[in-house]
Amino acid sequence: MRLLAATLHILGVTLADRLDRLERLDTVSADGERGASTIEIVFWAVGLLALAAIVYAFLTGWVNSKLGGIT
Repeated sequence: MRLLAATLHILGVTLADRLDRLERLDTVSADGERGASTIEIVFWAVGLLALAAIVYAFLTGWVNSKLGGIT
């Protein structure tokens, strides 16, 4: 009998925790804050790609200018 009571208690606590998490997710999505981290990651990725393109263009120009002096 104690095993059944303990099992039902754990089931009730687990379900209550899941409901609390779902309620917190609903309040976050209602505030519009849920996708902010994804947008931030996209902005960082675009910035780093632009920086890499600038560095690539600089190095390509520098190497091409030095190629004439090798021969």
